[in-house]
Amino acid sequence: MQRILQSACLAICCLIAPAVLAGKPIVTDEFDRILITGDNTPGDVLGQIELVASNPLPTTWSLERPVPYGDQRNYLRPGQLDATEIVTIDAETGEIRLKRVPAEVPAEYYAEVRAHNDEGYMEQVLIIITRQDRPAIENALDIFTQRNESGPISFYATNGVDPAKLLYAANIANALLMNDRRADGRITAYVKEANAVMTLFETFEERNEAIDFYMHSGELPSRTQDLQDEEIIPDYLRLGGPSDLRRDASVEEITHLIHGTGIKRAYPGVQRRLEHAVPSAVARGFWTPQDGLPRDAWADEYLIYGLDIYYGVHVNREFKGVPLTAENLASVDPELYDIVAFLFPDKDELFRYMDWLYLENEDLD
Repeated sequence: MQRILQSACLAICCLIAPAVLAGKPIVTDEFDRILITGDNTPGDVLGQIELVASNPLPTTWSLERPVPYGDQRNYLRPGQLDATEIVTIDAETGEIRLKRVPAEVPAEYYAEVRAHNDEGYMEQVLIIITRQDRPAIENALDIFTQRNESGPISFYATNGVDPAKLLYAANIANALLMNDRRADGRITAYVKEANAVMTLFETFEERNEAIDFYMHSGELPSRTQDLQDEEIIPDYLRLGGPSDLRRDASVEEITHLIHGTGIKRAYPGVQRRLEHAVPSAVARGFWTPQDGLPRDAWADEYLIYGLDIYYGVHVNREFKGVPLTAENLASVDPELYDIVAFLFPDKDELFRYMDWLYLENEDLD
């Protein structure tokens, strides 16, 4: 029997231990993907859905037909095949079992998994991918037809990714490492040692269904982080994060890779400071993690929140009446400000590196 279960949770390991709390069950805010091959037969257990946070209350599992755009990330779209026709879920264990040989091979089937207890419920997407044979590791990178390996982080992109966006993302990566280059370069050295790679897909759907790559990504001699063409918006940061423009995810996703491969190893003391700052920020209501975000990823997302403020993305938001500007971050959360300012170039430096016109300060050299 060939089987694979992969969770796309945004988990990057850190030192905060998950708390055991009651409340509604928390599943991933992303999806699980499961592979079915010609070796599978009805009755096979293909994988198991699990909570991302421990919960003392009993959980009941159910499988729901896919409703287009009914999930929080809009992964469910019209015309997708219904996974409830070929698999079932055990109500007590969350095990996914094959009930019928899929009629479509190769294909992708979708459903929603609902985790329910006495306090409420949460849903996540399930993707069942059918292939006649198990994907081979030697073909894992075939989907990436464009490469940019000029910097410490390599960028691999699928055919549909705009080459201009590929170059933009590579430039953002180099800009984010400016402070490290001025210091002793230890973050960059660790990033290179990890063979850090940004994998760029045209759409989330292409990423979600890329079983040939993701089945073997953990076996490849590299650390990867994904970014989609549809979420690379080069004008967003330059224009100060306007509300009528989709948010550019480039800084966020590239920073996740730099953080996981370089910062944590280069500056473990800074990482501990970041982790210790998170509970206070949550308690004060300054930052709130979204449902489905694993506790061990909170510090990573909190760093991104601080970086967004540092680069002027949240200037139209307030915390207790104080606009969230880079200057105000220094007083609202001095620890987060100090960490961000130590690790990354400021807005002026970033804009100068990216060759963006900065109307607020025309005298930059």
